[in-house]
Amino acid sequence: MARDEDDDLYDEEFDFVDDDDDADDLDDEEAADDSELADEAGAEVEAEAVEDEVVDEYGRPEPMANYVVHVYQNKKFNRTLERPFTPEDAEAFASEYNRTSKPYGRFAITGKNDAKPKKTLD
Repeated sequence: MARDEDDDLYDEEFDFVDDDDDADDLDDEEAADDSELADEAGAEVEAEAVEDEVVDEYGRPEPMANYVVHVYQNKKFNRTLERPFTPEDAEAFASEYNRTSKPYGRFAITGKNDAKPKKTLD
C-alpha cells in the first residue's frame, strides 16, 4: 500500500500548553499564601518520612539486615560475603547459590553478623 504525503502526522506543528502562565495570573497575596502552605506541607512530609524510614510499603517494620553468607569450598571455609542481608534474602541467596554451585563443590550457609563461621563442614 502506497503512503500518501498527506498522512504524515509529523509534518504539522504542535501547540504545547505552557502551565507556567497560570502562576502569573495570581495576585501577590495569593501567591504568598500558596507558598506558605506549600512550605508547611513540605515540612510535614519530611517529618513523616523521617518517622517512616524503617517501614515498608505496607506499614510493617523493615527486617534488619544483620545476616551474612559464609561460602565453603570442598567443605572448608572459603570466605564471608560482606554484603548485609535480611534473613529472607540470605536464605534465598544461599539456596540459589547452593543450587547452581553444587557441581563445583561450593556451599553457602547463612549466619548472623556476629556469629563465627565453622572452619569445616561435617
